[in-house]
Formats: sequence, C-alpha cells, structure tokens
Amino acid sequence: MIQYKSEREIELMRAAGLVVGRTLEKLRAAVEPGISTADLDAIAEESIRGEGATPSFLGYRGFPACICTSINGEIVHGIPSPSAVVKAGDVISIDCGAIV
Repeated sequence: MIQYKSEREIELMRAAGLVVGRTLEKLRAAVEPGISTADLDAIAEESIRGEGATPSFLGYRGFPACICTSINGEIVHGIPSPSAVVKAGDVISIDCGAIV
C-alpha cells in the first residue's frame, strides 16, 4: 500500500534529512586515527540534539546508541564502543537518523 505524505510531513522529513547531513559532515571531520566509535556517537548525539531533533536510532528496539558504526569488515549496524578505535587506513561506515 502506498502511503501519501502531506506537505508538512515532507517538510519534516526534509528537515530531518538536513540534520542528518550536517551531523554526518561533523562526524566525517572528526574521524581520525585514535578516535573511538563511542566518541563519534557522543558527537552525533550533541549535533542532533543541538538542532532540536531526537536521535532516531537511540532506543529503537533497544539499540543503545545514536549512530551505527562499522570499521573495515565489520557487519553493518555495529554498536559504538570505547574499545573500537579508528586506526590509520581504516574504512568506517556510519549510519545516522534523526526525528524532527
């Protein structure tokens, strides 16, 4: 079944997407050797909440973080951790969501 969105719903979805985009830009700038994925999660939460939005992943079906992070060959939707530290040459995947 197709769900049609109202103009207001579309505006809110766009606003949430812009919050996510700005947050991902901050995260991209913060990724460097020595940073943990837990540190990145804290940056994301501050960014999202700072814009008056709510992190959509946090608490979803018990998920304990604001972003999903995966380093190198890790499976997607990894949980940020203080022990998961980015090293030079690593490839990191970050997934983020916000509710406006």
